[in-house]
Amino acid sequence: MNTAVIETSFREKVCAKVRIVLEGDERFRVFTPFLFEDGDHLAIVLKKHENAWVLSDEGHTYMHLTYDLDEKDLQKGTRQKIISGALASFRVADQDGELIARVVEERFGDALFSFVQALLKVTDVSFLTRERVRSTFMEDFHSLMLRSNRMSTALWRFSPLLVNRSHSRN
Repeated sequence: MNTAVIETSFREKVCAKVRIVLEGDERFRVFTPFLFEDGDHLAIVLKKHENAWVLSDEGHTYMHLTYDLDEKDLQKGTRQKIISGALASFRVADQDGELIARVVEERFGDALFSFVQALLKVTDVSFLTRERVRSTFMEDFHSLMLRSNRMSTALWRFSPLLVNRSHSRN
């Protein structure tokens, strides 16, 4: 296998800043400029698996999400639907927490492009933390009330007390 050809394919389809580094027999670390929300880079490995080339996150994406979310919350409800939809859209398989995309017909660049999109879409569930949803809801509710002119200034000044009480119940 010619690593220069693969790296060129990655760069043409994804980004000029993509590079690959040999880590072992038929195993390469793929470095991209794409980041998780906290600034960590996506973890991507290109490796031979059952006589085919695959891209893998080796379980890193879910592990990263569990820094802020409970693992069981990723497996149910809206978060699970977002994850399943993202994986299906980009033809990425979830094999016991390891996200894997097959490289079809040596189209390495196309495979990496789709894989990166899938990983980034999966990480969007981090925006569904309870605190973010609560904060966004309160902002939207406030805007709605102001637009409809049904909320008095006095009531709005009182509403932070209601929000603080709801926080103390959890």
